[in-house]
Amino acid sequence: MSHISLEEWKKYARNKIDDKQRDAYEEHLYTCEQCMDVYMEAIESLEQDDLPAIESPSYVEEVISQIPLEKQAQPNRRWYEDKVFHYVVATAMTLLLMTSGVFSQLLQVTTEFEKSVKHASITENLLNKTTKIIDSVEQKDKEVK
Repeated sequence: MSHISLEEWKKYARNKIDDKQRDAYEEHLYTCEQCMDVYMEAIESLEQDDLPAIESPSYVEEVISQIPLEKQAQPNRRWYEDKVFHYVVATAMTLLLMTSGVFSQLLQVTTEFEKSVKHASITENLLNKTTKIIDSVEQKDKEVK
């Protein structure tokens, strides 16, 4: 079994080989533990090669200076656009509706509606029809005997 060199695995990792060769390398990785180790080594060396070199102590300051600063709170914001204002209005409306009895009236309407509905549920209707069919079959069976 021939093994693939470190340089070839680096080319593979950089995607610098053709598709036919890539397929062959991938098939080889499934069967060769030694080449898997060499491939992992190639990946690690590529990661180290791709990292930027820190050349001066001012590198950190240079990177920080390139980061855009976020804008602070908008000074032109109107008082009624604030979230706290919206929460206060929602709370006030809820308390007003609760004290005026709107919610209790809604509850009464739903209970009256439930009382006025005299229909059984679909499941109960199906169950009743099924028992009627079974009873009629049993009666016919008794009459035949």
